[in-house]
Amino acid sequence: MRVWPSLRFTGFFQTGYFLTVFFLTVFLLLLAGCDLYGKVGGDDTNIQGALPERLRGEWTYTPPGSVIPSEKYSIEETALQYGYGGGESDTDYRGTICFVSNYSTDSGVIIIEYTESPFYQNYNGNPFGAIYYRNLTNETVQLANAIKLSDLSSDDAATLEEAVGKFTRLRMGNYVDWGVVQPQRRVRN
Repeated sequence: MRVWPSLRFTGFFQTGYFLTVFFLTVFLLLLAGCDLYGKVGGDDTNIQGALPERLRGEWTYTPPGSVIPSEKYSIEETALQYGYGGGESDTDYRGTICFVSNYSTDSGVIIIEYTESPFYQNYNGNPFGAIYYRNLTNETVQLANAIKLSDLSSDDAATLEEAVGKFTRLRMGNYVDWGVVQPQRRVRN
């Protein structure tokens, strides 16, 4: 039986086919790890997006056994308001939405410029803060203000550019402990 010379074990190595196949395989594996826009997989850059329509509205968290919400977010197309404490007039901060990055269909970050500064301990005085969200459905969402978990202090940014670079998907764990964030329920569209 006659075997093609290029397919014989020794002929395969002698004719250079092995090196060609080897380098072609390595090249394809490297290419598979990158997208065609020049970013390596796992890139942690926030990409400008639109505020999801279903995130707009009023969201509250009411502790079990209580009738008064302890936390309230009001999110409009260009503004966000946060209150803690349950009263109608309790507003801890307000801000203009400057940047939104959607990490998936149900998670992302909203960066705001404060129009009414936060009323909480250790506020650093910088004008740009972030609110992360995840597990967004039509009825519930987890919303969390970005704070330094190491000392529970403000880590707001001095500029929008700094905030966009700081409050990213991979750095979310520096600012949010999702294990203690309770889901907020929609009370108004």
